[in-house]
Amino acid sequence: MTPRRRAGFTLIELLTVIAIIGILSAALFPAIRGVRKKAQQSSATTAFTQWAGGITRYKQVYGFYPNIGAAYDSSKDSIHLLEDPATNLKFVKTMSGRLPTGTALSTVDRKSLNKTGEEFCSFGKDDFEDPANLTDASLLVDRFGNRNIRVIFDTDNNTNIRNIVAPKGADSMPEDIRAIAGTSGIPARVIIFTTDLQSDFSNLEGSPDPGDYAQVLAIQ
Repeated sequence: MTPRRRAGFTLIELLTVIAIIGILSAALFPAIRGVRKKAQQSSATTAFTQWAGGITRYKQVYGFYPNIGAAYDSSKDSIHLLEDPATNLKFVKTMSGRLPTGTALSTVDRKSLNKTGEEFCSFGKDDFEDPANLTDASLLVDRFGNRNIRVIFDTDNNTNIRNIVAPKGADSMPEDIRAIAGTSGIPARVIIFTTDLQSDFSNLEGSPDPGDYAQVLAIQ
């Protein structure tokens, strides 16, 4: 009589299957993470491009760039750091005609930032840090949660951005625009970027690993 074959897996077979699954997972998860990161980067670039387009329209309507810094100096190009709460709030008010929570601008704000209260670009909840707890003090972030957004204007109106002093030096900027730190500059009117270079990705506290961030750049 032929002996009956025992149904089921042996311990060795089971361990082999588990090992194969582990190997496949180790190879697959980085690929999935890479695809997700590329999608976030594309989404962030699209948002920055829309913001840059809004800035360009603001300039066409009012004849000057948004006055979101301490002072407006038309003799040189300007860089603005949106992690600064005052600058961030001015930028949101100026470009959207509203506060981050959607409240309409006061008469004083309209007079100094956006006279007609026009919406040059809109900001969704995903554009802000901690969107579940949105307030009028909420900071803008890119799709990686990086609040260190740099906005640069061709304030001297020569269609060339140059002599920009980056917070952490030229090496902290994306390679494509490092010439703006020199006298030659690059032909552009508006540049918006975030970067994972030279620790510029780091938020004030609780910063994630730099590998969780990516370079985002929009030029017009």
